[in-house]
Amino acid sequence: MARVTFLSVACLAALSGCGGSDEDVISKTFALSFAAKVGDRPFSCTDTFDGVGTTGSAVNALDFRMYVYDVRLVRGDGSEEPLALEQDGQWQRDKIAFLDFEDGTGSCETGSPETRTEVVGTAPAGDYVGVRFNVGLPPEMNHLDAATAPAPLNIPGMWWSWKGGYKFVRLDLISTMNPTYFFHLGGTKCEGTVSEGYSCAADNLADIRIDGVDPESSTIVFDIARFYAESDLDHQIDGETDRTSGCMSFEGDPECPPVFNALGMGFDGVNPSAAQTAFRVE
Repeated sequence: MARVTFLSVACLAALSGCGGSDEDVISKTFALSFAAKVGDRPFSCTDTFDGVGTTGSAVNALDFRMYVYDVRLVRGDGSEEPLALEQDGQWQRDKIAFLDFEDGTGSCETGSPETRTEVVGTAPAGDYVGVRFNVGLPPEMNHLDAATAPAPLNIPGMWWSWKGGYKFVRLDLISTMNPTYFFHLGGTKCEGTVSEGYSCAADNLADIRIDGVDPESSTIVFDIARFYAESDLDHQIDGETDRTSGCMSFEGDPECPPVFNALGMGFDGVNPSAAQTAFRVE
């Protein structure tokens, strides 16, 4: 459940000359709660989840982490209020936040025990009915060096290369027929140099809006079963036209369209077929 605290900033007439009719400005500190699930079951590195994807594959987790940025609270009239993120020096910096659902146990052998399932920040008091955010990193931050970048941009497992930039999402599974089945979301068709900078023809940033969210009590759920509902996790690659089990975001990958659609994103120049389905609210 999201936690919330209050911060009252009074208009001090003696210092600012404000009139007595001005109202106090009240801000709240919100901790937006996130969770990962497979259907109704909480994500876990020690459990097996049956019936995932078009072939009903049995899956185990290897990793699940993601970046989000530009988190906004949505009012009933559709207007948005940016959430000014807490600068904690570990999970959040500037307008980006890192979410980590794996805990390094069980099959998540390359993970770490620390998890992070909330985004914390302040916004003016108000009646909010939704949340909006981007999955990914701002383009100007996508090509830093994870070896020297500040937290949370210093995680080697979330970095591809100078040219590729960061992995915005890393969701790695074991399926019935594949010892590893990947989803690595990131920018592609990137060109440039370290000195001159990079730009990507496909930024691959997912713009997520979720209605019906009470930021004080709701949980935003990434549902892996819904994310892979139209995917065959037991698909066997041929080593020529398809070289990796799963989707690594590069053009022509036959396993990318259904998961891009689940994030409400187009792939390879084709518009998404519908709104995102991966995230839901509880």
